[in-house]
This record gives sequence, C-alpha cells and structure tokens, in this order.
Amino acid sequence: MYVDAHDHLDDASFDADRDAVFTRAHAAGVTGFVVAGVDPASWARQRALARARDDVRWTAGLHPMRCGQLDDPACDAALAALPDCFAGDAPASGVGETGLDTHFVPRDTLDRQLRCFRAQIDLARRLDRPIVLHIVGPGTHGRVLDTLRADGVPAAGGMVHMYGGSAELVRAYVGLGLCLSFGGPVAHPKARRLRAAAVEVPPDRLLLETDAPDLAPAGFGPRNEPASLPIVAAALAALRGEPAEVILARAAARTRALFGAPLHPGNFGRS
Repeated sequence: MYVDAHDHLDDASFDADRDAVFTRAHAAGVTGFVVAGVDPASWARQRALARARDDVRWTAGLHPMRCGQLDDPACDAALAALPDCFAGDAPASGVGETGLDTHFVPRDTLDRQLRCFRAQIDLARRLDRPIVLHIVGPGTHGRVLDTLRADGVPAAGGMVHMYGGSAELVRAYVGLGLCLSFGGPVAHPKARRLRAAAVEVPPDRLLLETDAPDLAPAGFGPRNEPASLPIVAAALAALRGEPAEVILARAAARTRALFGAPLHPGNFGRS
C-alpha cells in the first residue's frame, strides 16, 4: 500500500531480475512506483514498463545532467519530442526530472540547463502536470527558486526529488505548492543538515522515495531497490516522532494524488 515516489526501475541494472525486484518491493508493502525520466531513451523504456504494469506511473523530462552533456541541437530535439510523452497509451504523469545541477556537470553549462528547465516548466504549466525537480550543487537552490517564482509553478504542483537543501529553504518550496521527497541519505546519522530539514516539512508535503538503483540506505544494497523504502520511513519516524506506517501511508496518498492515480490503498493502477 506504499508508494516509491521516485525511482529508475527502467535502468539496465534491473534487466536481469526486474520481476524479482517488484516481488521484493510488494513483500515490503511497496505497491506503487513512479519511474522518473531523464532522456528520450528512458522515456521509451518507461512507457513500455507502464504499459506492462498497473502499479507503475512514469514522468518524462530532460535531466539537467543530460542538458549539460548534450549540445544545443540535441537538447532542442529532445525538448521538441517531450510533449509526445503525454499522449497515447500509458502517457507520462509528470514533467521531469528537470532542474539545475552544478555538482555532476560543469557550471559553464548552467545557461543551457536553465533554458531547458524553463522550457519544461512551461510545458508542465500548459499540460497541467506536476513537475519533478532535481536540484544539486552550489547555487542551484537559489536559482531554481528564483526561476519558479518568476515563471510560475504548475497548478498541479510537483516535488523536489531527493531534497538536499536546508531546513530554512523548506518553507520557500512549500510556499510555492511543492512537496519535498526524502530517500536513503536521510537515514544516515551524520546527515545532520538533511535530517534537520526533514523535520520541518509539513506532514502533507512529505514524500518518500528510493531513487533506485542509486542512494541505498546504509546496510541495503549495494544496488538500491524500492524494498528499502521502509528503512527511509523508519529514519523519518525517529526524527519526526510519529509511526513509520503513518508516514508511509500519508506519503503514498499524496503521491497518488500528485500523479493522478486512484487514492484508495492497494490500487496504483491506471484508472
């Protein structure tokens, strides 16, 4: 009855045992999955997965790392193809990952990243789809917040995936109508800044994710899977002083609402 709000189950690292990964997730109580897109190749894999499985939703976006790696014509071609992801059978439910990254790609690509980001914000507003934000590296939170304030957040809202900002910035994102999502890193005792931020998120804006196959919590892995979501919930429960099951169920309902799935537990399929 729980939902992994952000993962990459289309990744090649799952090709050998993907069905077993879903089985292990279901055994852990995780019955819904939002598979996040990063580029046109991933969009095709994700749509195929959503066609095959009623427990999968997917989002489509041009990741800021891809924007940093591709040239302008390649970015323009991807952005031109992006609207097609929201039509046809098993369409995408959200726009992203999009945002800014100064950690994994050079800062001199920021202008291209920002152009791609603003194009995807505009698409999300026009289609009334939630936006999925990747914000990593020095200076990115300020630039993203400035851009969202100037351009406008989609009416459908969205989420900051794998939130890594400060406790002070939580109110700014919430004020824009966004949810904040936490994963494996919040379970690390030394992640003091992140754990302080997790305490400040209003209950109805807190989402849980794994980002599988990456960012496994300590003791799980090395490859991450949606089955690790209860570990994330246990860490948040200890920090926030409320039962893990309550956090999981509330986050699942919010994720279903955000991405257009039925709200009743146990059914994350297409309506």
